Amino acid sequence: MGVSPRRVFLKNQKTLWGSCSSRGNLNFNRALADAPPEVVDYVVIHELAHLKEMNHSRRFWAVVESWCPDQKQSRLWLRQNASRLNPRSLDGATRATPWCRPS
Repeated sequence: MGVSPRRVFLKNQKTLWGSCSSRGNLNFNRALADAPPEVVDYVVIHELAHLKEMNHSRRFWAVVESWCPDQKQSRLWLRQNASRLNPRSLDGATRATPWCRPS
C-alpha cells in the first residue's frame, strides 16, 4: 500500500477491531485471531488505509475498496459474528503488547 506504520500492537479492546493513531501506530484487537483470514485482511487494510486518509471519507473507502474489494462482506461478517470472537490475553495482561517494531 506504500505506507509504513510506526508500531503495531495487539490489544484486548472491548469496542474496536482496530485503530490508527495520528502518530502512525496501529492497534488490533486480539479477538481477530478467531476471525476468518479475509476478515483479518480487511481490518488490517482498513487501518493501513488510515495512514493515507485519516478519516472515513469517500477517498478513504476508495483506498480500502481498491485493496479489499470484498470489504462489505467482511464488515457484515464482523457485525453478525462479533459475539463469537473471544478476546485473548497473555498471562492475564491487559496492557498493549508490541506485535512488531520497526527495525
